[in-house]
Amino acid sequence: MNSIAKTTVSPCGKHHLTERNKKLYEASFDQVLPFHLISKNEQLAPVKVNQEAWHINASGQPAYVERYDETFGFYCGLSAVKKNGRWFHITSNGKPAYKNTYSFVGNFQQDICVVCDENNKYFHIDKTGSPLYKEKWSYCGDFREGFSVVQSNTGLSTHILINGDILHNQWFMDLDVYHKGYARARDQKGWHHIDKRGVELYSTRYANIEPFYNGCSRVEDFSGALFIINEQGNTLRTIRETNKDLFSELSADMVGYWKTFAISTFVQLGLPDLLPATTKEVAKGTSCSEDKLDRLLSAMNELNITFKHEGGWKLTDKGQYLLSNHTKTLASAALEYSDELLTPWKTLTGAIHSTVKDPNVFQEVASNPERCDSHHRMLNSYALHDYENIAKLLNITASQTVFDAGGGTGAFASFLQKAYPAANVILGDLSEVVKLSCFSNKLNFDIFSEWEVHPDHIILARVLHDWPNEKALTILKNAEKTLKKNGQIHIVEMLLNDNDSFGALCDLHLLAATGGQERTLSELKLLAKSAGLRIINVQKTKTLTSLITMESIDE
Repeated sequence: MNSIAKTTVSPCGKHHLTERNKKLYEASFDQVLPFHLISKNEQLAPVKVNQEAWHINASGQPAYVERYDETFGFYCGLSAVKKNGRWFHITSNGKPAYKNTYSFVGNFQQDICVVCDENNKYFHIDKTGSPLYKEKWSYCGDFREGFSVVQSNTGLSTHILINGDILHNQWFMDLDVYHKGYARARDQKGWHHIDKRGVELYSTRYANIEPFYNGCSRVEDFSGALFIINEQGNTLRTIRETNKDLFSELSADMVGYWKTFAISTFVQLGLPDLLPATTKEVAKGTSCSEDKLDRLLSAMNELNITFKHEGGWKLTDKGQYLLSNHTKTLASAALEYSDELLTPWKTLTGAIHSTVKDPNVFQEVASNPERCDSHHRMLNSYALHDYENIAKLLNITASQTVFDAGGGTGAFASFLQKAYPAANVILGDLSEVVKLSCFSNKLNFDIFSEWEVHPDHIILARVLHDWPNEKALTILKNAEKTLKKNGQIHIVEMLLNDNDSFGALCDLHLLAATGGQERTLSELKLLAKSAGLRIINVQKTKTLTSLITMESIDE
C-alpha cells in the first residue's frame, strides 16, 4: 500500500515507477495516468492502448474486463469514462454507477459532480446519478465551501447552494469559488474580491488577482504593477512598480482621433468590401496611390482590423464588423463618429458652461433621409449586439401588449416578438424612423406627446439617457400614465457607479451630442419616484447595460 501511494508516472508516460525509480510492473501502455485511491487497500490507474482504455491495479493487471474510449482517475470512488461519445461514471469493478449518460461529466468532489446534457446544459448530480436541483445552467463548476459558480444564459455568473438556491443574487462577468470566505469576481471594470453577500470588499479593480492566503492577496493593476493587499483592499507592499509611461499614455489619449479618422477613411474608401486583396489590387479598385493605401492598411493592421496573408491583406474577425453587408455592421458608425457625432464635441466647453442650447439631434436626423437611414443602421447594429439576451429576461406572458417606445427600426421589438410569440409587440418611433422598419406592428409616435397605447409592458431601451432630467421625467410620467394596472416599465441603460468614473466619457458624449446623461441607480430611483414609479428589480447583463424594471407606486 505504501509503495503504491508513492508511485509516479514514468517520464515516457507509458508505465509507473516506484519511489526508487524502478518499474512497478512489467507491462507497458500507450498512456498511463496516476494511481488514485479507491479504498484503504486499493488504488487504480487509468491506462490506454490503441483506442481502448481501462484501469489497472498495482501489478499492472486490468481491474475489470470492460473497455472504454477514455478513462480518468477515481474521485470519491467513481471514475469518469467515455464510450461511443457518451460520458458517465463507473465503480472500481468497471460497471456504470448509474443509468444515465451525458455529453460530458466532471470528477466527483465532496460526492457531487458536474454533468452536461445533450442540450449543452450543466447541472450537478449525486453519486446515484440524481440531479441535486431542477435548474440547468449554461455552465457550472465544482462545489467548494458549500457553494458553486453557475453561469446563466445571459453569460453572467453567480453562486448557488447545494440545493440549487441562489446565494446572493449578484451577477458577474466572471467568478470563482469561495476560498476562506471570499471569492474572486470580475465585472466590466476588472477583478476584485467579494464576500458571501456578493458585496465587494473594496472599490478598486485589477487586471488580475489571487485568492486571499492568510489575509493577503497578490494583485496586478492595469499598469502592470504588482501589489500585496489585505482583505480591506489596502496595499501592504509593492512588489513591482508600474511599467507604464504616463507621459506617452496621456499623449496617446490626446490623439485618439487618429483612430477615429483612420477607420472612417478605411470605410469611406470602401476598403473592407474589397478585401482580401493585395495592395496593388486595392489600388486598382480605388484609383488611389498604392504606397499611401499600404500605409493606411498597415495602420488598420496596428488596430487589429487587417492582417497580411499570402502577400495580401485580409480582415480580422474584428474587422469583419466594417463590412457593409455584415448583420451588425459598424460601417455607418465609423462614418458618423468622424462627422455628425464628432461636431458636438467641439462645443463641449459651451455645453458645460450651459451657453450652448441642448441639440435636437433626433429631429435633425429625422429631417435628413440619408442621415436617418445611416444613423438607424448604426443604432440597429448596437441593438442586435446588446438586446437579444435582454429580451429573454422579461416576464412577458401570452396575450400581453408590449410597447417598444422610441424603439428605432425595431431590432429589440423583433427579439421580443421572437421570445414571446403570443404577445402583442408594438414598435413606436418618429414617422421618418418607423417607415425604415420591416417590423409589421408599428405606429408613428412622439415620446413627449400623449401616448395612444395602453400596454402591459413598456420598453425604454437607451431612451432616457438621451435627455436631461426634466425631459426624462416627462417620458417616465407619460409611460406611467399609459401603463395598464399591474404593468411594468423596463429601462435598458448603462448604470454609472457612485464609487468610480466608469462610463464618464459616454456621459460626456451624451452631454455634447444630445444634452442627455448616463445616470446612477440612485439618480434613476429619484426620477422614478417623481414620476409615481418605483424600481422593483435591477439585472446586470453581459453588455454595458442593465435592465431596470419599474412599476407604479399605486400597485
